[in-house]
Amino acid sequence: MDETRNRILRAALGLFSSQGYAAATTRQIAGLAQVTEVTLFRHFPTKEKLFEEVVCKSLPGPRFAEFVAQAKELEYEQALLAIAEFFVAGLRENEALIKILHMEHQRHSELMERIYIALVDNSSALLASYLAELQEKNIVRKFDARVAAKMFLGIWVGLYEEEHLFSVDSTRESSKEAWHDCLEIFVRGTRA
Repeated sequence: MDETRNRILRAALGLFSSQGYAAATTRQIAGLAQVTEVTLFRHFPTKEKLFEEVVCKSLPGPRFAEFVAQAKELEYEQALLAIAEFFVAGLRENEALIKILHMEHQRHSELMERIYIALVDNSSALLASYLAELQEKNIVRKFDARVAAKMFLGIWVGLYEEEHLFSVDSTRESSKEAWHDCLEIFVRGTRA
């Protein structure tokens, strides 16, 4: 059952990424996954639910929770840099899917907003938990960890979109400097 569900998710990711949400049909997805459409709908009652799960499992990377847990072993600044790099790598790996989220927003705004909220909530909850642990250890000062987590992830989404989606002309060196500056500002603003 899990293998069938995973095949459907992989097929859907491929088709949504290459064709977009509207153009990819459930029939095509079922065919690529080698299941019937009825089987697809047993696992995902609607195309919307399928798309939502594909996006939430793919972004910011399927192993983000595991990675954040491992990063806890590092020094604070090193951990944040590693988390940022992993997060942005997940965005880069799924660039086609991110473009679809942007393109489909006009036609399917409620769905795209629901997916965006789920993504932000899931990702920021993981990071907020890490920040709360650091607060208990007096490594970082007291603040709303969820707000800080959203802000931290928002920094990297903004830099990613500037470089990859909007093709803002920036050299590798200036990009590296921007990463360093953003990280330093966040660390200085949160350290105890």
